[in-house]
Amino acid sequence: MRRAILLLLPLACGMAAAQAPGPQLGRLFASPEQRAQLDAQRYGPPPADPALALPPPPLPPPPTPPMELNGVVQRSSGRSTVWLNQTPQTEPYNQLGHDRSGATGTLTLRLSTGQVVLLKPGQRYDPATGSVSEAPEGQP
Repeated sequence: MRRAILLLLPLACGMAAAQAPGPQLGRLFASPEQRAQLDAQRYGPPPADPALALPPPPLPPPPTPPMELNGVVQRSSGRSTVWLNQTPQTEPYNQLGHDRSGATGTLTLRLSTGQVVLLKPGQRYDPATGSVSEAPEGQP
């Protein structure tokens, strides 16, 4: 009988423990704001709403290509035609004048910045560097 009581004793204790209510943990976080704050710390800020996102900044304008004076034709009537980047430009779009040495056939370009550039046939103006140089041979 003693043996039976020893065998039943653990079983009875286990049943009593199962019937007794355990400690309640309750709510771990007091509010949804605190849970959101912990989630933000753990996972980073929530993704931005695409409807509220700012549009990307506009792209800068492409660089202005170099301008090359390919040739000049002055007629005896005083009218002239110049070839700028292989495109003929007739009056009044060209202004031919004299350079500092007095040579004729110099083209005066007025840029959108207000700067004035003088080009002789065969010269190229590069707006990126602001320099005038001799155009390379053999290029169209």
